[in-house]
This record gives sequence, structure tokens and C-alpha cells, in this order.
Amino acid sequence: MERIPLRLLDKIIHAGCEREQIIQMINKISNGLKSAGLILHSEELKPLAEQLVVRKENVLAAMGMQLSQADNYVLGLIDEFTVQSKEISESRASFVLIDHPQFNKKKNTLLLDKVSLNLGRVVTSYLKGSTYIVVFAATCGEKVEMLSKQLIREGHMLEGYIVDLIGSELAEETADFLHQYIEKNIVEGGFHVTNRYSPGYCNWPVSDQHQLFSTMEGNTCGISLTPTSLMVPVKSVSGILGIGQNVKRVAYKCRLCSDEKCVLRGKVIH
Repeated sequence: MERIPLRLLDKIIHAGCEREQIIQMINKISNGLKSAGLILHSEELKPLAEQLVVRKENVLAAMGMQLSQADNYVLGLIDEFTVQSKEISESRASFVLIDHPQFNKKKNTLLLDKVSLNLGRVVTSYLKGSTYIVVFAATCGEKVEMLSKQLIREGHMLEGYIVDLIGSELAEETADFLHQYIEKNIVEGGFHVTNRYSPGYCNWPVSDQHQLFSTMEGNTCGISLTPTSLMVPVKSVSGILGIGQNVKRVAYKCRLCSDEKCVLRGKVIH
């Protein structure tokens, strides 16, 4: 019987309970509820501005440029609005850790409790060895988006466009911060994390957003969904990643994905 990563135990042990009692209790619960999709842990993170790194290369790549092609004016705008955007951003991220995911490798689906996600072939192939699934949501808030729209209304199209791209980068950086936090603070004892995957990418239908959010039981750090699965604030990221002894984090295999507009395609990832 597989046991829960020990760092997670340290986070959920209650005062007055012995460590071994908690281990036995959780293993008993997990063993008895293998089909239940039990939420073992939930947490919200608030990274500081200095913990989020906006890389010029990624902003320029989204503009269809390389660093060597950008002039000093554009580079100066990126620097200026990166500072301003980080000052007004309200970055938050939350996640839930779910036990005993059930993968259907023929249908390329994942069952978490009674919620079925149509992951598709690519995502299923990378997550199928997971013992636990992390469902997450991350955002940089709405103020960066508001700044972008204000600049565009005032006729500063390039500046507004750059701020919009910086907002996307900040949202991804917040998700990166969460990913690294889980890797460093939740996982140990031979367990590893996978890449993270989001609805709308790698042929995972964006329409699964409502299903995905339902598994978080309201722990979405203030992000809501429109009827068409658009996240509000817009500069937000949601998705899943796996934890297990037979999984690993690898470079994104962009050649396997048909989404030419993916924000991770060619991105510099730390």
C-alpha cells in the first residue's frame, strides 16, 4: 500500500496527535476510499512580487520577436511596465491534493470522485502513473488587466499590449511558484511531480473548466468562471499536476501538441 508523502503529513498533523497515529489514520482512510477522490489537503499561497520573475524573452516571444531583434525602446517599456505591473498585481494561488485518481487509458479520462475530466491522449499519458492529483488555480488579479485596458483606451496601443503580455507572464509565474512550492514542500520520500496541464491545451477541452473547478470545493483563490468557461480575472491559470513514484517533470513535448498558440511553446522555464 502506497503511503502519503511525509512532508504533507507534517502539514496536516493536528496538535495533540502522535505522528504514527496520523500515518495509520490516513493510510486507513486512503485504503478504504480508493474510489472516493478524497481531498487530503488544501492551501492558498500569496507570493511576493520579488518572488515572481517576468522574463523579457517570454514577453518578446509572445510578440513574435527574439531578444536580439528588440530595440532599446521596446526593452525599456517591458522593464518599466514589469515594475509597475508587479507593484499592482495581487498574485494568489490555491490547490487541493486529491487521493487515488482513476485513469481510463482507453477513453483518456480521469475520474476524481464523481467528476470525470476528458484529458485527452497527451495529458493522460504523462499523468497516468500519478498516485495523487493536484488541482490548482492561480491569478495575478485584475489590476494588471485594468491597466492594459486603460492604456489602450488612451491610445497607447503598444504599451497596453505589453502590459497585457506581462499580465499573462505574471499569471504563469504565479502558477510556477505554486508548482515549485509543491515540489519543495509537499513531495518527498521517492515521490515526484509531473508537469502541469490546463484545459484548453494539449487537446484537453476548455469546456472541462467547470468540472475541474468543482473538484476544488471553492478553493479557487477568488477566480470564477463564466458560462463559457472563461476565468475571471482573465489573467489566471488553472489545471492539474500529478504526484507519484513513477512520474517525473520533463520538458514540454510541443511536437505532440497541435496548439500553436500555447503560452508554454518555446517558453523559458526555470
